[in-house]
Amino acid sequence: MSLSKDDGIGQDSKIRYGMCSTGLKQHSLEQVLEIASDCRLQGIEIWSGHIEEYLSRGHHLIELKSQLSSYQLEVPAISGYTYLSRDEDYKEELNQIDIAAQWCRALDCPRIRTFLGHTSSQVILASEWEQSIHRLDKAIDLCNSYDVKLAVEIHNNTFADTSDSLTAMFRDIKATGLELIFDGFNLFVDSLEPIPVLEQFYTMIHHVHFKDYRWNHQDWGQSVPVPVLQGDANHSAIFNKLLELGYEGMISFEYFGDAAVTNTRKSLLEVQDYIKKYDFENSK
Repeated sequence: MSLSKDDGIGQDSKIRYGMCSTGLKQHSLEQVLEIASDCRLQGIEIWSGHIEEYLSRGHHLIELKSQLSSYQLEVPAISGYTYLSRDEDYKEELNQIDIAAQWCRALDCPRIRTFLGHTSSQVILASEWEQSIHRLDKAIDLCNSYDVKLAVEIHNNTFADTSDSLTAMFRDIKATGLELIFDGFNLFVDSLEPIPVLEQFYTMIHHVHFKDYRWNHQDWGQSVPVPVLQGDANHSAIFNKLLELGYEGMISFEYFGDAAVTNTRKSLLEVQDYIKKYDFENSK
């Protein structure tokens, strides 16, 4: 999987770029596909709610697959909002994962995004952890039965929010095949360093989220989303590390709000320019 610097990382890099439809919930799925194509992206990570709404209007997955093909868009992940930690939600969440796995098979999508836990790993009880790990095992096995991967997103205020909790998760699960979705910004907001986590868990990371802000740690609501290489989480260093490690998956820009599309467009241009400079520097 790894490329050396002499392999011409940049022009020959197999990184692809997409966007998360979770940031465009006010749009129909057809509109999201048009936006992704217009932004010259290669993928769309689809929010499960978009697929539900699309199907509710009488459309079928075979139509969606055809539309994706016409736009030359792949689906790196279907993203639900499952946490596997609340007793009252677990059965329905497992059902949601089952349905999403069927959608993955129909759309040639390799993975489902899930969260693990509804609060920080720093405050959970041992019994909550054990029960959630047991449920995670069940969800992994379910996905494996469809030949689809389950991927836990590294996210602040969940059980999967630090290197210690991630280590414990992989230590305690019994099922095989679990992946991670890396989001360095989600570590940054908890004042954690993203790159050591990226290095430690790189072999489990097959999908990446990029977003950034001018961040107000005292009042998160005052933070301003900006193109990915202009924010405070130092995505230049994160991107550089991904290139050094030979990452070959997709990076999905995950922006929300009125400027979501604008920030996605600008972020794509920034990372493309960064790769050109990286390639030039390493060709000297």
